[in-house]
Amino acid sequence: MANHIPVFPFLSQNWDNLFFLHWPISESALRLTLPSDLKVDLFEGRAWISVVAFQLANLKVFPFRQVAWNDFLEVNLRTYVIGPGGQKGVWFYSLDSSDLLATWGARLLFGLPYYKSDISMFQETTRYVWESRRKTFGGSVSASISAQTTFSDVSGCKNSLSDFLLERYCFWSKRKFSYSSFPSFVKHRPYDPVGLEDARYSGDLFCAQGLEEPGCPPVLSHYCRGFEVVASPPPWVSRMAGQTNHNIV
Repeated sequence: MANHIPVFPFLSQNWDNLFFLHWPISESALRLTLPSDLKVDLFEGRAWISVVAFQLANLKVFPFRQVAWNDFLEVNLRTYVIGPGGQKGVWFYSLDSSDLLATWGARLLFGLPYYKSDISMFQETTRYVWESRRKTFGGSVSASISAQTTFSDVSGCKNSLSDFLLERYCFWSKRKFSYSSFPSFVKHRPYDPVGLEDARYSGDLFCAQGLEEPGCPPVLSHYCRGFEVVASPPPWVSRMAGQTNHNIV
């Protein structure tokens, strides 16, 4: 289920070695943490929340595509929402990045809650271990993620729930003093997830958002090798570009 929304390639990048750890969560607890114009998206009556870790490579930003950008690591906490017009998407509670410039850029352009963090990834054969630590005024927020990739058949992991959790081509964000949330879009080929074994998470990502930390391993987990992604500009950039074109004409 690839998206069919036209996306001007404002950003292009590769998402590699994606790890998804998923838990069902109380809808009422999520509702208290979301902007008022977003609704919790449910799968068969259940709300979900996910921890995602991956590598971001080959980042290019229009119109400076010739500028080389170092690859970096990300860990994020996200849930699944429906916007005012019925557009399904992702709401990010936090996005930890090992790249300071990318953190500043994403905050400035998209209003996303990016944080500069110390993130490492260790791989031994098919086992991966991620460690993330973000310094805050009150201490730190950490995350430890580990899992073993498998050689399971994609068809065994591809189903309506995996599509609900993975095939999201819109993300919502809201600036601090804004009255409403706004969508941005990404485009890439569909996911080809395989299962993970012995997936584990520990840390403070949930409680840093006023949510209870999961008391059990993820109910569902996925791994995807990765793909190329393009992202649309934030709406304010599109509006500026449209106004500029109008003035030129």
